Amino acid sequence: MSRIVERVHSLAAAAVGALPCAGDVSGLAGSEQLALLEELSALRRSVDASIALVASDIERKSARELGAESLARKAGLRNGAELVQKVTGSSLGDAKKAVRLGGMLETAHDVAPIVELAEATPAPRSLKVLADLAGDWSVPIAVAVRNGWLSAEHGDRLTIGLGKPQDLESAGVFRAAALRLISDCWEGELTPESVEKAAKAVRACLDREWAQQNAGRLFEQRSLRRTVRADGMVKYDLLVDPLTDAQIWTPIFRRLAPRLGGPRFMTDEERARAEELQQDSRTNEQLLADTFTAFLTAGVTTSGIFGKYAPTVNIAVTRTELKKAIAADTLRRAGQEPPPPADGVGWIDGKPQPITGAQLVTAICDGAAAGVLFDDTGQSLDATKAERTFSTRQRRAMALRDGGCLMPACTMPPEATEAHHINPWSESTRNQKTETKDGVSLCKFDHLNLHNNGGRIERRGSTYWLLWPGQDPTRLIPKHGVIAQLRAEGELA
Repeated sequence: MSRIVERVHSLAAAAVGALPCAGDVSGLAGSEQLALLEELSALRRSVDASIALVASDIERKSARELGAESLARKAGLRNGAELVQKVTGSSLGDAKKAVRLGGMLETAHDVAPIVELAEATPAPRSLKVLADLAGDWSVPIAVAVRNGWLSAEHGDRLTIGLGKPQDLESAGVFRAAALRLISDCWEGELTPESVEKAAKAVRACLDREWAQQNAGRLFEQRSLRRTVRADGMVKYDLLVDPLTDAQIWTPIFRRLAPRLGGPRFMTDEERARAEELQQDSRTNEQLLADTFTAFLTAGVTTSGIFGKYAPTVNIAVTRTELKKAIAADTLRRAGQEPPPPADGVGWIDGKPQPITGAQLVTAICDGAAAGVLFDDTGQSLDATKAERTFSTRQRRAMALRDGGCLMPACTMPPEATEAHHINPWSESTRNQKTETKDGVSLCKFDHLNLHNNGGRIERRGSTYWLLWPGQDPTRLIPKHGVIAQLRAEGELA
């Protein structure tokens, strides 16, 4: 065993003996824990630096050109990073990072070697010292990391973000950019993630050709994968470029900003919206899913991209199950909760899992699905026709009239609502009309909530009333400016 290995082995044994256990840590005050964390972090940085130097040299001694003499080849591996991963037990990404850091430290030593003195103290960080260094554009980053003026993670992210200059002429510009970003790290206390983001933005400005190529490369990676899980849930894996993300995320974030850490609100209307979202029982993930679905559905139903024959979901239901669903819906409207077996079920094309009677009634009520009726022998009896549902023009008229979801506490916009038949289509053939006055706009959440909990909306002349079992009727006031104007002028009650 070499002297260096023996020395590190002894040091490791002493360090392990000095490290605190869980009981030691829990007995410390908060300020002491922070001080301990700083000391341990400094120790880790020193160890990581030594590991990186070894990793870099292992990579060099594992070069493919060495053939059978390659260290990695002797271990049955392809390269030095894989060998580092095997020995350290780290991820391959961390092993590659160690190799990069080691190369950076070697560069720093070649340019500005440190004379080790027992009484030596760390030099104060200086941008001028870095600027005066000889070597290529990345030398200031390497020396800053070696001197402890920049963390290894910051240096790695900064180097990756800036990339490499296309030619020698632009190397000076890249070096100046690196110095500015190092200064930003010192003054702005940037995180590694934020410094990489800033470095990429700088690179895009310095190398327009790379910026165009990178934008095209990102766009070409776009994809959408649909996976059906064993329990019937469906997972969508969507990968988009930054521009497409902005088009998707901006309206969603604007809609849910109070729950997603958005800006403070100043107007009374915005404060009310923020309070409503804070009181919403749904998780952020559920709100995101519902909002995304509402926006997507609204775009399909109002854009006209499918012409007259928009895609329709078919739901198969037997006469017996339909009767159960109608009976359960009636019980809920009377304030009673039907037992689950009495709720009725329906079946979506190609799906092995049934949907509940409430979901069945809601989907056909909105016109988002067409019900196909079967008798108990499996023979198809009838199908609800697409023409029975509200047309696109009628949906737009209702959405504008109601100014969005008609529920009092809801502020979902018109484009995120569904059409609700206030006279249940399933109760009587006389209710299967498409008159705008017999429909209202509700968001997906409130629409399903109405059906699940026995709520009903009733039209009295030109006004609409919300009827919950066991509660007094609540007047539903449309939120559109035209309706407010007519009410103010006395034209409407």
